[in-house]
Amino acid sequence: MSSSRLSKFGAAVLACAAIVGVAACGSSNKSSSSSSSAGSTTSGGGTSSDALGTAKPASGSPVAFGMVNLATNPAVNFPELASAAQAGVKYVNQYRGGIGGHPIKLVVCPTDGQPSGTAKCANQLVAQHVKAVLGGADIAGAAAFPIYQRAKLAYVGGANITPAEATAPNSVIFNDMAQSDNVDLGTYTVEKLHAKKVAIIPVGDNQGKFQAQNFIVPGVKAKGGQYKIFPLPPSQADASPVVASALAYKPDAIILESPSQCVALLNALKSLGNTKPVLSIDPCAAPNVIQATNGAANGVYIFSAYQLYDGDSADAKLARAIIAKYAPAKQVIDSPALQGLNTVMNLQDAFKSTDPSKLTTAYILKTLRAGSDHPNFLSTPYTCNKQAVPALPALCNAKYYVDQIQGDKLVIKESGYDTGAQVLKLGPPPK
Repeated sequence: MSSSRLSKFGAAVLACAAIVGVAACGSSNKSSSSSSSAGSTTSGGGTSSDALGTAKPASGSPVAFGMVNLATNPAVNFPELASAAQAGVKYVNQYRGGIGGHPIKLVVCPTDGQPSGTAKCANQLVAQHVKAVLGGADIAGAAAFPIYQRAKLAYVGGANITPAEATAPNSVIFNDMAQSDNVDLGTYTVEKLHAKKVAIIPVGDNQGKFQAQNFIVPGVKAKGGQYKIFPLPPSQADASPVVASALAYKPDAIILESPSQCVALLNALKSLGNTKPVLSIDPCAAPNVIQATNGAANGVYIFSAYQLYDGDSADAKLARAIIAKYAPAKQVIDSPALQGLNTVMNLQDAFKSTDPSKLTTAYILKTLRAGSDHPNFLSTPYTCNKQAVPALPALCNAKYYVDQIQGDKLVIKESGYDTGAQVLKLGPPPK
């Protein structure tokens, strides 16, 4: 399963519930009565080319940006992020005049999630003189930042699968997808669902265990809850033994943070008779996951940075139209995909009238960090003043939508949930 979320984003790094594997994924800022057919491209409101607007093609020499994205890892990959970003590029080039009238060119380097592969990609992007790097999803992302910093390249958007993306001085992350949402999973479980004992099941690699221990656990403890961690080895197809151990702990709720193993975990929970609330990052809410579980996903709480893809907001309608017209036929719609589209749309909105010759790193960072409450495609407004989560200063927005899977739909339970900033202040910044 390629859309897990890595420790919230994928499967090896973040750990999610329905989209990729970083943390939380698609969410919505609509009322709790809103619902969504979890991920189909023709959804509740349908897909209409009218949402695309009037064509305004870009022309002239292209403006190149780079992206390193996980695509060849044996355990977890997010090709949907890059393909959705490319769909967004095609749209803004055809309908919104690109940047300063010039078309955007997105150079994507696929990586295997190993530091050597990521560093190789980073050096290739530097050699191609890209204006900036647009964030992808990469469990070895930290290996690229020394290279970007030496080359004085800004890093914009994407999935903050590791703390490096959210703390680097040359980074601007529009929406948190792998850290504070894990904190929110912990606090919400105790505060809103009144769980006293919490079983946490992360992917059993270093990244997954790091996410659980440094983000979910502090959230649980901040609200007075008890916990126990039950890591699920990333190569283990049968989740039943780990789930059985977790249930033997007699928890009041279960938190999942293993995006690539959503189906196995949810099926095991159902087959072993679990009746306690289950919470997860949004990769586990991807339409293909919900379908594959044959009802086992019903009732799961999902944390997402994005509006419901099938909603009726202007952004949701436009997102569906873009995907329908420009994405591959089998485009996966999950948080990583929405993250890729969000990055391109926000970038173009911020620099639509900028002459490409002005796009220095200093200018890019200064522009994105200036002002407040900027339009944030498919999400809540972003403000890059280092205050969304002070421990993660590159984050510009840490608000989450709390959705619940009901049948094959997502229903919004709460909008703008955010405890990450407060909880992460209680201890040292994550390493």
